[in-house]
Amino acid sequence: MNSGKNDNPKDTISVVIPVMNDWDNLQKVINCLASQTYNPSEIIVVDSSSNNEIEESISEKFSSIPIKYIRAGRAYTADRLIQKYFSFAVKNKKIPGRAYPYEATNMGAEIACSKWVAFLDTATLPSKRWLKSLIDELNNKNLDLVLGSTRYFAHTRFQKLLQACTYGKFSHETMPGSIIKAEIYKNNFKIREGVRAGGDIEWRQRVKSKFKWSISEDNFLSYSNLPKNFFSCAKKMFIYQLHSARVDIQHTVKDIYLGLFLLFSVIIVPKWNSFVGWESSPFFIPNITKIYLISILTLFFFSFLISRGVFRGVKISSFVSNILRFSLLVLIFIIAYRWNAVIANWVEDSVWFFPHITKIFVGSVILTALFYRGIYFPLTHGILKNYLFPVNWILVGSLGILLDIVKAPGYLIGSVSSIFVKKLDSKL
Repeated sequence: MNSGKNDNPKDTISVVIPVMNDWDNLQKVINCLASQTYNPSEIIVVDSSSNNEIEESISEKFSSIPIKYIRAGRAYTADRLIQKYFSFAVKNKKIPGRAYPYEATNMGAEIACSKWVAFLDTATLPSKRWLKSLIDELNNKNLDLVLGSTRYFAHTRFQKLLQACTYGKFSHETMPGSIIKAEIYKNNFKIREGVRAGGDIEWRQRVKSKFKWSISEDNFLSYSNLPKNFFSCAKKMFIYQLHSARVDIQHTVKDIYLGLFLLFSVIIVPKWNSFVGWESSPFFIPNITKIYLISILTLFFFSFLISRGVFRGVKISSFVSNILRFSLLVLIFIIAYRWNAVIANWVEDSVWFFPHITKIFVGSVILTALFYRGIYFPLTHGILKNYLFPVNWILVGSLGILLDIVKAPGYLIGSVSSIFVKKLDSKL
């Protein structure tokens, strides 16, 4: 039962919780809200489940806090895919489908009757002083919003490896756990709809640029629902990147196109003249490899000049910084690949000849990635040395590299498919 008391009855709070087929965890979240030291005025549950379990159970009064229930569609296999690409096959049939979490959140916030609207999901549990600390921070600092802070906890062996190569032990800024003035959120500052992931990052960037905000440092939410095996984790990561590639966060699409162009050019350019038929072809380009190398060097030089020279100290876009990274990687790869042919002329007795230089280069890249993902990243994110050594750092690094490989096609497919589907509705 709820025993908390509101110090200021004007500071009413509506808590919005999107849910789909997760009644057990929803009960835990509602119980946490019922034990808050500061009462929420209402709980708004927005349900996209494939069954009626939550709808039927929520009607039973098990909490003293008023609960509003909204049915936001009904989940079924491939519902959003059918809506987007195969609606022609089900003409004159209503396909409600599921609401993505962001859409469900917006639906709940729209009917909120309180001064403040706070956000949770069924995977995160707030501490008892969550709402109390938020209200105190809002009033003491005269803020418009406070962003959530979530820690990710691991229990199984796989979850601990995953925690080490992703979230670490520190708290992360999240939309779950956040609170904002209801009038601000409803007035063109809702979270972006149409995507399953990435919208929360874009929303945080948008509201932080417009309003007075802070992040709760001493009060956090607990997330204990990390994937328990590699398959489910890889699937989640792939889907996340597939959707987040469609959202303008950290210039992801530009980075992907830049990387693909440069990597594709490494394969095509050195072989171009052999493809087109050498001098007999009108497409023959003399010294194309040299021209390409000079272009890459020039691109790298001017990018470096912009970021470290003329505009040193000035914040640059991720596009420019990625030009530096990608062009440097491509340049080093070409040098390693062509070294013995161009520099040593395949003379094994030459002082410039390096046996297996390409293998050495590729191996060095893999070892560097393993070191970064298995040692440097975990240590800088609060993972203890006695967990990583002597063996776990290899497992952590390998898992991190594998997940990076899984993310890449998600980014690519999401970026390309976004060209052919309707643009996200910018009317928030």
